[in-house]
Amino acid sequence: MIDQALTLAVDRLNGHLAGRFRTGDDVVVLSPLTDAEGKPADTARNKLALFVTAIAEDTMPRSARGPGLSSIGLARGAQAIHLDIYAMLAAAHDPDKYAEGLKQLSAALMFFQAQPVMTPQNTPDMPPGLAQLSFEIANLKVEEVGQLWGNLGGRYVPSVMFKIRSVRVDAGAIAGVAAPIRSPQRPEGRTGRGRE
Repeated sequence: MIDQALTLAVDRLNGHLAGRFRTGDDVVVLSPLTDAEGKPADTARNKLALFVTAIAEDTMPRSARGPGLSSIGLARGAQAIHLDIYAMLAAAHDPDKYAEGLKQLSAALMFFQAQPVMTPQNTPDMPPGLAQLSFEIANLKVEEVGQLWGNLGGRYVPSVMFKIRSVRVDAGAIAGVAAPIRSPQRPEGRTGRGRE
């Protein structure tokens, strides 16, 4: 569900920004800023990149949690997990396109200000299983921003952190888990070629 939630956000942003900037190319990509070796990712160059910085369980109390426990505290059935996804939207533009990156980032912020909540009613292409996504700016102190970018292994670029609530993960949606299929074991000494 995490991938579907972020892909939906990227698709909606691209639809909005393509009209605003009159381009047929994607303005936003779902991509980290660097590859596994720490080099700048080609996919994010001169784009707005959306990437995950943290995943946490939604700590808001929900009445659905109570009935899932027996009187001795043992789980009777797995309850769905509601997640908060912390995602960074960063303008990864070359120096000569820095101002363009700021324009795109500003336009993306206006999009989320106008539509801070996505539901099936206002977002018809919302995947099944996602009931609602809300986008809130997660304010960081200057020292937290520095620490975060240090942990990400990159240099700071204009960016904004979003707290995306609430992505629901429900193992109950899985019909069942089958045992792995294994080859039948033959008794030692038998080749399986028939009688010799």
